[in-house]
Amino acid sequence: MSEVTLKTERLSVAQIDGYHCVNCGTCEEYCPANAISERQKTVCHLCPDCTEMKALNVSEMEEMRTESCTLACPLGISPQGYINLLKAGKEKEAYELILDKNPLPSICGSICHHPCEEMCKRGKLVDKPMKIRGLKRYLGEKYLDTPLKKYPVLYQEEVAVIGAGPAGLTAAHTLAKKGYPVTVFEEASEAGGMLLRAIPDFRLDKNTAVKEIARLEEAGIRFEFGSKVRPSDIRKDFDKIIVATGNSVSKGLPIPNSVCKGVTTALDFMSKVNGGMDVKLHGNVVVIGGGSVAMDTARAAIRLGAEHVTVLCLESAASMPAHPWEVEEAKEEGIEILTSVSPVKFAAYEDAAPHRLTGVLYTKIENLDLKTLSFDRVGEEINLAADFAIIATGQKPQPQYLSDEDVILAGDVAGGPCSVIDAMASGRKAALLADVQLRGRETKEYQVERQVSEGDPKYRVYPATRMKLDFPETVKIHDVSSFEVTEQCLTDDEALLETYRCLQCGYREVDPSKCLGCGVCSKVCPKGDVIRFVSVEEKEV
Repeated sequence: MSEVTLKTERLSVAQIDGYHCVNCGTCEEYCPANAISERQKTVCHLCPDCTEMKALNVSEMEEMRTESCTLACPLGISPQGYINLLKAGKEKEAYELILDKNPLPSICGSICHHPCEEMCKRGKLVDKPMKIRGLKRYLGEKYLDTPLKKYPVLYQEEVAVIGAGPAGLTAAHTLAKKGYPVTVFEEASEAGGMLLRAIPDFRLDKNTAVKEIARLEEAGIRFEFGSKVRPSDIRKDFDKIIVATGNSVSKGLPIPNSVCKGVTTALDFMSKVNGGMDVKLHGNVVVIGGGSVAMDTARAAIRLGAEHVTVLCLESAASMPAHPWEVEEAKEEGIEILTSVSPVKFAAYEDAAPHRLTGVLYTKIENLDLKTLSFDRVGEEINLAADFAIIATGQKPQPQYLSDEDVILAGDVAGGPCSVIDAMASGRKAALLADVQLRGRETKEYQVERQVSEGDPKYRVYPATRMKLDFPETVKIHDVSSFEVTEQCLTDDEALLETYRCLQCGYREVDPSKCLGCGVCSKVCPKGDVIRFVSVEEKEV
């Protein structure tokens, strides 16, 4: 068949007002001609007295125009978008902007490690980053009881997702939104995976999490619980299979006496705690590991009766896998952290089986290679008295799920970073790949390039003008006698006040040479006063 070319006469092209644009990116994703892209405003911060932060030189100012909180979000959601929609009184639109790619806004608002905040220009130029995670949680909890729109059924092809953790749930949500019938197989009796099994209650309200996850089933995703299946078991019934089973097997620690009474893994420990079992500790507890799970486990141990908790970390203080704020929160609760050390042996009474733990022998180390985890031991062995030891050195996947061909991997089993938001991003990526394969299209047709470039010189950000308000700190309650959530949700007034801190450093711009003048961008814009159309003649003058 010969190729058909459609010719359309352009009478007008779209033009975005950078002063009113909230940079949500909705228009860019819907534009059929890829004519819209993100721009960053010039930041003026040359004067040393402009803010308390160090002034920038010209090259540093130019480099900052390639940075954006949008690029830092693994899911590609624009924080500036929902922050400024909220500011404009469009709460529902702000919430729906998050929900489009993230089916778990409240959960992420509680536990996401918020890489977007590290990229926030306010934190680099004025005082502290925007409370992006806090605002996401605020919107998530505000609309928690609002049912999701029913997922449409547009295609006959059916997709199976094995695993109902954050990656699997995001993959299912993404495909269901596109119109595929989706069935999620989960070995446990409920969805959530490590969200419910491994994360302590003082970080995530489980009742909120369960309610948020349940809405996905109510909207049309089918779940089969208590179902441990392999891809080969269900291949004949589905057109595409995504495996998102997570890293559910603890790696353990290959040192003497690792199997003795008083030694357990972080996954087993937190599973018992979150499963409602009566877990009680006393005396000295040693947690081995330096990541987020180790910090959570150590803080849980304090709440379960431990008199003193010590964390042994292979990495140096500057190289710890845990985020700095996680380490700081652990220290605030009295947890001691020893860095650049390695356990050698679990000391135990050996007069009867099972042996009972008495201590952990460790040495200081140097020349650590993070790729191979090789190092040199320094000095003599030190015996750290311990009544309990918890191994938090990571998990690995169940091998039976990785041997099947013709499946798409998502989340931890696909490799890459192991945070909740990264797992969700991997789930979304897997879903988009499944959609591409089922529809027989080119992958590039589904990709919106995530990059920013220099904006129009007329749009500028002056940090000094954003120093006029005294903003309250997020309330945190460090009650080590309770598992109550430590970080409190923002109130209505606090959330609205927080939105005024945004520097509004980004906006979207239309390339008139690519614009079709179709008007789609104007129809989908959630703000409503951003896009106008000018005649082609006017634009070409």
